[in-house]
Amino acid sequence: MVSYTCSVDSSQDLRKILAENIKTIRRALHISQAKLAEHAEISLSYLCDIERCRTWVSDKTLKSLARTLNREAWELLSPAMGENRLAPERQALQCGRNNIQHVADLVAKKREILRHAVNQTMDDLIMEISKDE
Repeated sequence: MVSYTCSVDSSQDLRKILAENIKTIRRALHISQAKLAEHAEISLSYLCDIERCRTWVSDKTLKSLARTLNREAWELLSPAMGENRLAPERQALQCGRNNIQHVADLVAKKREILRHAVNQTMDDLIMEISKDE
């Protein structure tokens, strides 16, 4: 069990933290406001109000948003959310890029090997034809 303590000066500060964390995570996951609202089972206008610090959320809504964003509810209220919580998505993206680059490198090597084999075969055929003449 992890214990987490933070101090926030006002409920408005907590709203700002929540709003920024939701926006940051949503954007990192490339989820539109409409999709997030739909999957969290809240209205788009309500989500917009949350992201603009115009309203507060119930515990049910907080849990629903957290579930939809693959987070714990406390993470959405954490002032230290920042880049550290986005690391898994960025690592996965980098891993995907590395895999794509690896495959591209393999394809380039195989293409070069095939090109060499075709050229060698053509040279051999030309030599065979030349001998027959």
